[in-house]
Amino acid sequence: MKKYLLFLGDSLTEWYDWERRFPACTVANFGLSGETVEEMLDRREPIRSRAGKPDYAFLMTGINNVLQEQYEFSASYRELVRNFTTWWKPGIVIVQSLLPVDYSFVSNDLIRDINRRLEAIAKNEGAEYLDVYSSFVDGQGRPKAGYLSEDGVHLAPTGYAAWSDAVEEYLNRAGEKR
Repeated sequence: MKKYLLFLGDSLTEWYDWERRFPACTVANFGLSGETVEEMLDRREPIRSRAGKPDYAFLMTGINNVLQEQYEFSASYRELVRNFTTWWKPGIVIVQSLLPVDYSFVSNDLIRDINRRLEAIAKNEGAEYLDVYSSFVDGQGRPKAGYLSEDGVHLAPTGYAAWSDAVEEYLNRAGEKR
């Protein structure tokens, strides 16, 4: 039986062809460009009614909050994860780290701190955590050349390849566990 993968997030999620990347799976992409964590929380019921029961739900949201200098979104994020893990059992919700940016006014130290909070939320709410951030930075902690688009936030094809490879590695490991 084909595994059902659900991708939730903002433009980073929306602008990638997850279905083409994972042709052996049933894939739904619920990415929405520009969306913040709170806006996803506001649309959680429509997501629930349309999503069905995914085997794996990959969540990456929060970078739009950071770009709007709204750094404290942990409570809303926690509520999202709590809802999703409750609704989609026995499926697995995977909280993905935020990715680094190349913006002068956004510190990647801040993003690493937020990622630590996201990892704790995942652990406390019965979700898994997938660190994609580490695949995007070099030995000095700077975004790898060619992974981000010219705007410093969105992804270049190399970045999408790295992200989707991390998802594939996760799925391969998860398949061994089940």
